[in-house]
Amino acid sequence: MEEFVDFVPEKEPVQETLPKRPRKALSKISRFLTNKFFLATVAFLMIMLFLDKNDLFTIMERRKELNDLELSRDHYSKELQDLHKIKNDLETDPATIEKLAREKYLMKRDNEDIFLTEDNNTKLKQAE
Repeated sequence: MEEFVDFVPEKEPVQETLPKRPRKALSKISRFLTNKFFLATVAFLMIMLFLDKNDLFTIMERRKELNDLELSRDHYSKELQDLHKIKNDLETDPATIEKLAREKYLMKRDNEDIFLTEDNNTKLKQAE
């Protein structure tokens, strides 16, 4: 029985192989840099990062401003809670009303005398 031979080496044409030159790295890089898809991607990124209305720097500024606004919102909400507490105390507690009247408005009872003294430290701070 004969074997089927798919390849006969005598009948194949002989190709002369040229020695392969090593490609230079610079030619590979220059070929990559002149690729139209690479250039289009770089152009798109440059426009989006630097020339757009919402560029990278504007986004960073807005993010910083947002953080500042959130901090101030937290501060004012805490201050508002404190003021609500003081308002509630003034509406319900007569001792708090008396304390506020004595400290802020220098009110006194009929049989009391008030003596105001100045602190030397505050005079020095005001002079500086």
